Amino acid sequence: MRIKHVEVFHAVMLTGSVGAAAKLLHVTQPAITQTLQHAELQLGYALFTRQKRRLVPTREAQALYPEVQALMLQLESLRRMASALREGQDSPFRILIVPSLAVRALPDALRIFRKAHAGMEVAVRTLHSNDIARAMALQEADVGIVYGKLSHPALQDELVATGRLVCVSARKTRADKRTTVTLQEVLREPFIRIDERDPLGAVLADHWSRLGLAAKAGMTVQTHHIAMVMAEQGFGPAIIDSFTAQASTGEGLQVRTLLPEVPVEVRAVQPQGLRSPRPVADFIKAFRQVIAA
Repeated sequence: MRIKHVEVFHAVMLTGSVGAAAKLLHVTQPAITQTLQHAELQLGYALFTRQKRRLVPTREAQALYPEVQALMLQLESLRRMASALREGQDSPFRILIVPSLAVRALPDALRIFRKAHAGMEVAVRTLHSNDIARAMALQEADVGIVYGKLSHPALQDELVATGRLVCVSARKTRADKRTTVTLQEVLREPFIRIDERDPLGAVLADHWSRLGLAAKAGMTVQTHHIAMVMAEQGFGPAIIDSFTAQASTGEGLQVRTLLPEVPVEVRAVQPQGLRSPRPVADFIKAFRQVIAA
């Protein structure tokens, strides 16, 4: 099958009709029909049967479709990379960052960055760490800031700072001045947990599993900042990273180091094999300065 055949086959499988596939691909219906016929002629078997104005995939078509879906995803990745490379020639300085670190650390780092690059336009997108890895592999940004080390053959990374997991909760009494709390204590009652699709959420789940503990999640959220806000509003304690806890500006949040201590790394990622351009190096330096403070 040629690429043209694959695109038409995929469109018909998605839409179920020649007319809808033609609209999707912005071509005429006769063009879709002709391409399908040519594909079937090359393959030596039918891909669809017509039933009540709809095209129903044959057994052979259903067997081919998973491979076609995988190929279409690869084609889309190729298009995105080609577009990113074109836009990168004359585009803003593009930053991808996890949401929690975009709240306070990013603005402070950009103030320092702007002193050396006052006229440079900056574009910021917030994504989760795994999504940043995929986007950076496609060169959709100049630098990404993530939690933990991401094992990806297309990426290189460097350590920015190391923090730890902390337990945050609404401050109920000024008499309780403990600065630490054990994981066992936190897990005795329902708490606000980070979704395990988040790298730190997965690390924490693995940690309490190794200790033979069971979690009683009263609420599950996707970002550390939301967990912190919920904890401050009295929905229960939350386990988040120490960098996010530093972003709290109110006095109603109690922050305690979680025991046993679990380290948290913040890393800067770039496409593999690329020498860091001056703006990237300056941004990483500024971000390291801010987050270390």
